[in-house]
Amino acid sequence: SRKRKWERPLAVAATTHQQQAKEQSPLTLAILKAVKEQAEKRGNRISYGVIVKYFDNTDAPYDWLLPGWVAEERYVPSSRKGLGRIYKYYYDPTGHMYYSKRVVLFARKKMNII
Repeated sequence: SRKRKWERPLAVAATTHQQQAKEQSPLTLAILKAVKEQAEKRGNRISYGVIVKYFDNTDAPYDWLLPGWVAEERYVPSSRKGLGRIYKYYYDPTGHMYYSKRVVLFARKKMNII
């Protein structure tokens, strides 16, 4: 049977955020710290069973991001086995959240980065 990219054996799925953070640049870690502090201030909590992963411009699907920008993927499982939804969020170096790639590219154009 085909495995979805989010279905992993328990040993691999048990990685912590610290293990993932070791692979990221210091700039990315600083942005993530600011993002997590803002989320705590807002009182946002992640539901049980939700898997959160962070990416920067060194990861293949997000090589279009500028240095200092961070992408967040949240996998929210459904009641049906193996199915769920992936939500993607993007953060700029100031910690502002964007909800789509299109909005990120528009913001970069508006800031005269492109």
